[in-house]
Amino acid sequence: MEAAATATTSTGSSRTSISEVQVYGPTAFQDEDVVVGEEERDRLRRDLLARIESCYGRVKLLPGVFDAGFCFGLLDPASNIVAGVAVARAVTVDDTDDGAVPAASFPNLKRRKPDVIVDMQQRSLDGLVAFLAALFPHLTEPKAMWYLDKAELDPLVAARFVIRHRGMERNFGFSSGATGAAVETALRCAAAAARHPCPAQFVSGWKSLSHSLDKVAAVLSSGTCDHSHSIDGITDVLLKKPQPSVFSLEKPWDLASRRLHNLSPDLASPPERSTLRRLLLTTIHGYYLQALARLPREKLCTQYHHSLLQAGHCYGPLDPVSNIILNTIWYSRAYPLTKKVDLEAISSRGLLRIAVRSLHGLVSFLCTRCAATHLTPEEAMQRLQAAGADLRIVDPNQLRDDRDDDDDDDDDDDGSDDAMVVSVPASVEQAYAAAAAAALHPKPRDQAELLRPSNPMLRMASKYLKDGGMLSGVDAGHVAEGLFYSISECPEQTEHPEASIKVVNKLTYTRMEQQVNKFWDQHARVVGTVRSLLDVYNRRQPGVG
Repeated sequence: MEAAATATTSTGSSRTSISEVQVYGPTAFQDEDVVVGEEERDRLRRDLLARIESCYGRVKLLPGVFDAGFCFGLLDPASNIVAGVAVARAVTVDDTDDGAVPAASFPNLKRRKPDVIVDMQQRSLDGLVAFLAALFPHLTEPKAMWYLDKAELDPLVAARFVIRHRGMERNFGFSSGATGAAVETALRCAAAAARHPCPAQFVSGWKSLSHSLDKVAAVLSSGTCDHSHSIDGITDVLLKKPQPSVFSLEKPWDLASRRLHNLSPDLASPPERSTLRRLLLTTIHGYYLQALARLPREKLCTQYHHSLLQAGHCYGPLDPVSNIILNTIWYSRAYPLTKKVDLEAISSRGLLRIAVRSLHGLVSFLCTRCAATHLTPEEAMQRLQAAGADLRIVDPNQLRDDRDDDDDDDDDDDGSDDAMVVSVPASVEQAYAAAAAAALHPKPRDQAELLRPSNPMLRMASKYLKDGGMLSGVDAGHVAEGLFYSISECPEQTEHPEASIKVVNKLTYTRMEQQVNKFWDQHARVVGTVRSLLDVYNRRQPGVG
């Protein structure tokens, strides 16, 4: 769905053209068919395998290198090979599923056949691709190879390129617990893809090394060609440190940033539309989870579940989470449910649907505001991704209406026949109208008026929501009342006509009844499962229960 409206005013020899209203719906966000040709894939694979061969050539005399020495890890490719051999020698794990290899002797290179060496190079490439694909969802194999080629085979540098190219630097928690868990999973996936003899041993070793990576890097960069000396130094680090429970990622990312400065890759081409869309939806979905945690629980279960899924969009003049709360409690007050429905769980499909509609609204808002510069949906998504889907950042002028332009330039009319066309950005209210239409808001005109910059109640709502904590039921009621009466003159707001009753045939009614029963069965099953899991968890905690 795409609609456009144009307004033009004429003043003598100059004309002011008000930018078009841009409304983008699902058809504008369909995934494009990005096909990487076989020739390009083969070229990337050849280049990467040549780099891998060069890395193994530098350490080929190291005993055991073709058993557990792989190019993936937390350092540069050659260092990862040496560290992998040291881990296999020094680390023991109790993991029957992974079949831990004995830390005894390793066959020498002279016993190996050339085809085994080539196979090891391919396994390293498979592990490198798996590492990036596991760390960044929706990353295809050709794209992972493209990033690795730009990073000269360095896995963490390639990860930095992905973060930069996708505009994730603002919100990416490099040292967060979630990232640590993701890196651990990515390393385990890489080891499995490369057919490592014992993935658990590999991950455990790198977990230990991550806490002393500066010492490991110093040992590996000592300038000596005796890799056995490096193995001994890394082994000492592994044996002197107790086994940690989590990864430490400050030093790995820091070292990767230093290696990154030595490269100057061409990342001019933007990410694919499908990638941007998924990244933004992930960000927006996170905002909805935060909003659910901040809404009053009693009202969320009885009222707000409906208004959140119907009209709780994340666009507005505040931060995205506050916008969701603001839109939710206003709509619940303005258009309350006619029938009480109590829920204890909200459908993930429902959250995805409102997140998708919010994305459509965000893009339509920004494209409408920037219609004079012909901003495309792809460019709008790039800006939104870099700003964390926050309209305050991508359009800092939205808090004031810049459409109140005075015609002070009329005196400059020289009577010329050549008219000068001046493009004026669409007003904030026009942009919100476009957003509401694209997001399929039930009452688009009311929402556009609610979010207008001149609404004094928005400042009041901001004060209640600025602390970031859970909103009390009393405070939510105060905010709802203020927002409700701020647009109380709207006919749609003041009048609440009785819902019209639509008569359906017996077959349709039966199908509807089946869907309703199916929903409540799923609801009861999910709630029962979660309660059981919580009971088990509480019983395992000391001093609980």
